[in-house]
Amino acid sequence: MPDSDVSDVGFAEFVAVLLVETLDSIVASHASQEDRLRALDAAADVTPEEVAATSITAGMVDLTLVEVLPDGKGGTTVVVGGPVPSQGTLEELGAAVPDRDNGLTSGDVGAIRNAVALFLARRHLESVQEVRRKGVPRVVVDGGTLRAKLAFSTTRTRTTTPPPARATAPGLSPSVTRSVLGGLPASRIGDLIGPRATVLRPEVLDGIRDLRLRVRPPAAPTEPGGPTEKADVFGEIEIRFRTEA
Repeated sequence: MPDSDVSDVGFAEFVAVLLVETLDSIVASHASQEDRLRALDAAADVTPEEVAATSITAGMVDLTLVEVLPDGKGGTTVVVGGPVPSQGTLEELGAAVPDRDNGLTSGDVGAIRNAVALFLARRHLESVQEVRRKGVPRVVVDGGTLRAKLAFSTTRTRTTTPPPARATAPGLSPSVTRSVLGGLPASRIGDLIGPRATVLRPEVLDGIRDLRLRVRPPAAPTEPGGPTEKADVFGEIEIRFRTEA
C-alpha cells in the first residue's frame, strides 16, 4: 500500500473499534457482576440437601472420609466389614449407625457417605451465606483514557519528467513592479524578497505539494532487495475504577 492515504490504513476504524469494544467490555463487566450477585443470593437460599445433590461429588466425599476416618494406608475405614466409627465422630458428621460386632454393612457405609455429603454441603452453604451477609463490593469504572497512535513516514513523489523551469523574473511588468514596490519602506521589501519570504516562493509550495503521505503497510513478503515495510498502529487503554459496597 505505498503512496496511500492515511485513511487506507483504517486508522479511524481502529480508533472506533477500540472505543466501542472498551465500552462493551465495561458494560459486560458490570452486567457480569450483577449476574454473579444474583447467583450468590440464589445460592444462599438453597437447602443442604440441594447443595449435596448438585454440588458435592463422590470424590469430595472420598477425600473427606480419608481425612476424618483414615485406615493408615491411604484409604478409609468406612468400608463393608470395617469398624464402626466412634459415637463422637458420627455425631460430628450427623450420621446414625448402630454398633455392630461384625462391622459396617453396605447400608451403614451408604448412610455415612450420605451424612458426609450433607456435612460438606452445610459447610459450603454457611460460607456462601456468610459472604452474602457481609456483602460483596462492586467494581465501578469511573474514569479512564484511550490512546491510539499511527506510525507513518513521508516520501517525496518522484516524477518521470521534470517540471518546466520557472522564470525568475517578476510576473508584473517593470513599470507596475516599480509602482508597487516604490513606496514601500526597506523593511517591508525585505519581508517580501528576503529570507523570511521563502514560504511564498512557488518552488517551496511545489515541494510541499509533491509530498505524499506514505503509510507503512503490514509486514508482507517483498521481492529480494526490496524495502521491508510495515504499519504500526497502537492502542492503549487506561481504566480507573473504585469499589463500593
